[in-house]
Amino acid sequence: MKKTITFCLIIVLFQTSYGQDHITKGDSLKNIGLLMPALMEYGGAMMQNPSAEISYKLASTSALLWTSNMRDTAFYFLNHALQDDSTLEALYNPEFLSLIDDPRWEKINDAQIRKYEAKNGAIRNEAFARALFRMIIKDQGLMYAGNIERRKYMQNGGYFSTPAIFPVLAMEEKNKKENEEMLPNLLDKYGWPTASEVTEYAAAGAALIINHSSYEVRKKYFPTLEEAFKKGEAQPLRYAKMRDRLLVEEGKEQIYGTQLKFEENTRVPQPIEDPQNVDKRRAEIGLEPLSVYLKERFDIDWQLTQEK
Repeated sequence: MKKTITFCLIIVLFQTSYGQDHITKGDSLKNIGLLMPALMEYGGAMMQNPSAEISYKLASTSALLWTSNMRDTAFYFLNHALQDDSTLEALYNPEFLSLIDDPRWEKINDAQIRKYEAKNGAIRNEAFARALFRMIIKDQGLMYAGNIERRKYMQNGGYFSTPAIFPVLAMEEKNKKENEEMLPNLLDKYGWPTASEVTEYAAAGAALIINHSSYEVRKKYFPTLEEAFKKGEAQPLRYAKMRDRLLVEEGKEQIYGTQLKFEENTRVPQPIEDPQNVDKRRAEIGLEPLSVYLKERFDIDWQLTQEK
């Protein structure tokens, strides 16, 4: 009997390990833009060890393919993935950009918000939250394709590998312009979105969208963001990014190190005021050391002795 149980455990562990190999391979393929091979690997993992995690990966990868058939596939797996999920993550996941104009997306929105509220309490300004989630997806939704080509741009010495990137960039610009036109109207109507009103995720989205708008829009709304941050209603990173960006745009040195530039095809921080104390300033507002931030977010190795 003990031998039988041991043998069954070995089989289960083997299947789990083999399934994890499929997931790892799928993630690697997806990261370089090979979506169909990635789907095949996720499918293999699903056959070995079905889970909500794999269903979600199948859904998001299918959505990135943009065809009507793959949208059907995306919704099929997304509904499975979210059955026991009470978070809002799917509602602002940019990989679902191709789904947000489909009537089925509203059903996803409704279901997730109701589950979230049952667990966490009512979202005080649900209409504003929904609008912000949609704008986050529009702002970020084409960055998957864009960033893959931007990496190739650097590898190719300043040339894109395919002209297909240009309509993608044009669509990205169109979405950001629509957001830039819509968000001020919402801010004028509702005021600055706070975490207690629209959830932390949606509130962070407002700063994200404004940071990708024009200098004039950033300059106008930064004081409102700063006030919300001081009240604990805005994320430190969003505050730091907008403050740094305004300083750089005004020809001044940034103070938190969030803004980057290219030097000889390498990304480095824009000039920083009193760089030896940048980590102290970051810690004061709740941010990790700059070297950690740059490595985790951009794979940049940055070292500068900090004063104690």
